[in-house]
Amino acid sequence: MVSQKFFESLEAIAFERGLDVEDVKGKVEIAISVSSRNSGYSGDIKTEWDFEKKRIRVYEYKYVVETIDPDGPRGQITLEEAQAIKPKTKVGTEFKTEINVSGFGRKAASVFRQSLLSGLKELEREEAFNFFQERVGEVITATVLDYSNNFVTFSIGKNVVANMPDKEGVPGETFNVGDEKKVYITKVEKTTKGPKVFLTRANREIVKRLFEMMIPEIADGSIEIMGIAREPGEKTKIGVLSLKNNLDAKGACVGQGGLRIRQINEILNNEKIEIFTWRDNPVDLIAEALLPAKALAVMVDEKTKQATVVVNDDQYSLAIGKSGQNARLAAYAIGWRIDIKNLTDATNEGIEFEYNVSRK
Repeated sequence: MVSQKFFESLEAIAFERGLDVEDVKGKVEIAISVSSRNSGYSGDIKTEWDFEKKRIRVYEYKYVVETIDPDGPRGQITLEEAQAIKPKTKVGTEFKTEINVSGFGRKAASVFRQSLLSGLKELEREEAFNFFQERVGEVITATVLDYSNNFVTFSIGKNVVANMPDKEGVPGETFNVGDEKKVYITKVEKTTKGPKVFLTRANREIVKRLFEMMIPEIADGSIEIMGIAREPGEKTKIGVLSLKNNLDAKGACVGQGGLRIRQINEILNNEKIEIFTWRDNPVDLIAEALLPAKALAVMVDEKTKQATVVVNDDQYSLAIGKSGQNARLAAYAIGWRIDIKNLTDATNEGIEFEYNVSRK
């Protein structure tokens, strides 16, 4: 049942299944105990491992007690039962009998295999749960297995399949079998069938994580992401701040020839991403957030975090954006309320302002 060849392949089994060899060893011991009891051994079954000789020795232990404790260890026998085996036995005596597992019949061998396979699957489910639980809030690569009934089925590794509602995808994207997609893990739940992993491509955190993955200066802390707002499938605004002198945060994120930002765009189904430079001065910060529109003046109330912005008439539509998107995303990204006026309306309404936006 437990051959020398099996003993030698123990580490290979653990490696192939991505399991700790000590955990696999524990499941082997349980399988031996189950098959031993199936063969009529009712005592406490223990195994001794001899790694030099590549041998497992199995023993049945029986403990002589005055009164059997239902909550006590397996293998308890009364003094009367023990003395029937060995007349001068006393309470506290321990019987140890070696079990010849190689002599077990076909049924016991089948019980061993079933118990071991069940134990290994349990370990795999536990290991997979721990693996993905540690990756909540991270981006992984998933492969499309199926797309039907408004759900995308992904293979995400560790023999785990995850189903994502297509509303959690980027609007307008396609899911073809075999496609690889970057997905963000939001939550993991433990079930009897293995971990249930919740995925999305629609939240703003996936953009943040992609920037951290693709831009070394963000990964090493030289550049910090200060604010981000997203309308998935359409546009993201992200504010970045350089923590090092002479390092252009926006330029580093865009990359030479736009290579870095283009890679992120492609991952997100060519979603538009606008990067702006974070400023300490709220006037300049608001003006930066509204780019590519150019502001003339910004009046701020720092207590309420409300601002009025004046732009040239020909910049008004650009500042507002389609359906108000540019202004809305700028406001969400920096945490301010922004009211935009064109120069003509501001003048007619008697709004007093100074041309206070610096050009850097």
